[in-house]
Amino acid sequence: MNEKKEKAILFLINGLGVASKDSFSINYGELMPNLSMLMNNYFYTTLENINYNYNNGFRNFSLGHDLLPTYKKLEEDTEFANNQTIINIAADAIHNRSKVHLFCFLDNDKVINQVVKIISVLRPKGDFYIYIHIVLRQKDCIEYDNVIKRIKSLEDKITLYQNTTIGTIVGERKFIDDEYYSLITKGMGEKWPDYNRKLNYTKAEETLPRDVDPFYMNTGFKLAVNDIALFLNYEDVDCNAFIDKITNVKLYTLFPMKDYSYAVNIYEEIKPTMYFSKTLEENNLKCLVLTTEGRKPSINYYLNGLSDLTSPNITYMNIKEVADVVSVINDQYDYIIFDYDIGVFKELSTIKEFLMDLDKKIESIYNLCDQRDYNFFIASLYGIYKTYIVGVDREVKLDYSKEVPAILVNKVLTKSKYSFKYGTTFDLSNTIFSIITNNPNIPTSIKKKGFFSMFTD
Repeated sequence: MNEKKEKAILFLINGLGVASKDSFSINYGELMPNLSMLMNNYFYTTLENINYNYNNGFRNFSLGHDLLPTYKKLEEDTEFANNQTIINIAADAIHNRSKVHLFCFLDNDKVINQVVKIISVLRPKGDFYIYIHIVLRQKDCIEYDNVIKRIKSLEDKITLYQNTTIGTIVGERKFIDDEYYSLITKGMGEKWPDYNRKLNYTKAEETLPRDVDPFYMNTGFKLAVNDIALFLNYEDVDCNAFIDKITNVKLYTLFPMKDYSYAVNIYEEIKPTMYFSKTLEENNLKCLVLTTEGRKPSINYYLNGLSDLTSPNITYMNIKEVADVVSVINDQYDYIIFDYDIGVFKELSTIKEFLMDLDKKIESIYNLCDQRDYNFFIASLYGIYKTYIVGVDREVKLDYSKEVPAILVNKVLTKSKYSFKYGTTFDLSNTIFSIITNNPNIPTSIKKKGFFSMFTD
């Protein structure tokens, strides 16, 4: 550990992102001249947005590259056939004549094998129907071939089991909509037995997999009273918005869900080995987090490694009570985070006014950082994807969800010798810690330029 430390300020404008090609744009570059100046004169890059909402953004910001090994747990469980929760699911289905619904995010081949593993244990225990509901999360149309290949692989494998079939397919962004809820509970929606044809059709329309409208493949798939819903909630899967809608079903999950104490989990929670507050403590860093009182509990949960415990190295302050942002910046803290979020606003006009106000705060902080040689980061932990009304009744889509901006103001690291490499939102926290600790063992997106750098990165 290097004792030489620097100061850093992270100014989060959560929800802000780079507009996709078919997105309405609020042209925040024009609204925020100070932000534009920093983009043009200092380190600027865009980061692939791997987060789909505010909470998920803070979770991944805290954990960095240390992903939880949830995908491995079921795969490596040699005693899964004797798992009491699985036995209880089968018993409930038999006793109540219920259907079992498996909700899975088909991100990789491991998920296919694990869905089949669950079915292979459930199926011999009773004659009840099992329906698989697939949620697509892929962000690029080039992924369609992989998506179709995975669905075909899953379809082929479950043909070995009676009364087991794929029920519905839906994009992640449509998973939480009323349209999908009506489909899965009332059967109101499109039927496409040939998913290949349907997905090639959406591909031709350049609809992203995660934006695919819900459709069903086979009858009998509806989620009815006393049915059983099993969510394969891996490390970065968020099912909350959909679960909030469903009632009168028995809820099971792979891992505990903090907001649903009534859900029965198959496995206990797997805690991360490294997270934000632990890195602070190991490097003797003090951090001030300015956020709203309502969001403090969830942020604390993520920053402390998915725990409600508090860290002596983190102090919280209500951001709404801070009129002058510069007034809270002092040498007592090594790391200060300002947490703003444009996703809370329902009107575009309100977002624009808010961004103009934030730009004034950016100017004030920049001037102070320039005087004190502080590192000044401006970034976003997720990009919004919302529909707004412009004018009287014009509906526009604001899609900032694919990439988010990241800026670093540093007077020592020059653009002539260094670059801010394109990465993901996972990389942000590590990059900041690397700079303020001067620890070469922490991965960073700030890279040296030059011929030999390609061999050392």
